[in-house]
Amino acid sequence: MAFEAADGEDPRRRNILRSLRRPTKKPKAKARPSLSKAPWESSYFGVPLASVVTPERPIPVFIERCIQYIEAIGLSTEGIYRVSGNKSEMESLQRQFDQDHGLDLAEKDFTVNAVAGAMKSFFSELPEPLVPYSMQLELVEAHKINDREQKLHALRDVLRKFPRENYEVFKYVIAHLNRVSQQHRVNLMTSENLSICFWPTLMRPDFSTMDALTATRTYQTIIELFIHQC
Repeated sequence: MAFEAADGEDPRRRNILRSLRRPTKKPKAKARPSLSKAPWESSYFGVPLASVVTPERPIPVFIERCIQYIEAIGLSTEGIYRVSGNKSEMESLQRQFDQDHGLDLAEKDFTVNAVAGAMKSFFSELPEPLVPYSMQLELVEAHKINDREQKLHALRDVLRKFPRENYEVFKYVIAHLNRVSQQHRVNLMTSENLSICFWPTLMRPDFSTMDALTATRTYQTIIELFIHQC
């Protein structure tokens, strides 16, 4: 539909409509960016995973704190990881942790959904997803194996090829999601439901090179298998 100004129309509105018709420059394509970025200058969020772990402490402190908090008081929370947390509360949690890595989540009385959402945001802000792009095609190929036991064996073989920090954190998160799924009669979050919520954050695939519908189901099933077989 063309944008045409009616007779007697406010000239300010006419100018706005004209501006909408003007061609705009397309932004330069960026290589598979993170899903989001902290709205402040952070030294912890949005940096490479290797920057926030050490050989002695292979799990990021923030992820440890979030999971410990959720497992202490939130495993029975209905829709955990599916129900969105309050955005301002999530940002407040991240900001406070940025300033104090010893932050006590229980003392601050953050809601479970805010902590769960902040944890997911940590992964969505990584420059490269937790499941490295270089490993995703191998996971897809392993998933194509018909025999279930051989498929699981092949998926685990690919997992062992992950960079050490990715491998350790992936195992830690998947084990947590398995424990969440064990309470599915209360929280309604089965391994399938959790995989639907988590696979986009953990994998962030490039849909320009594949059929989106097929890829979505494949990646979701891969994460579900890891959760279920943990």
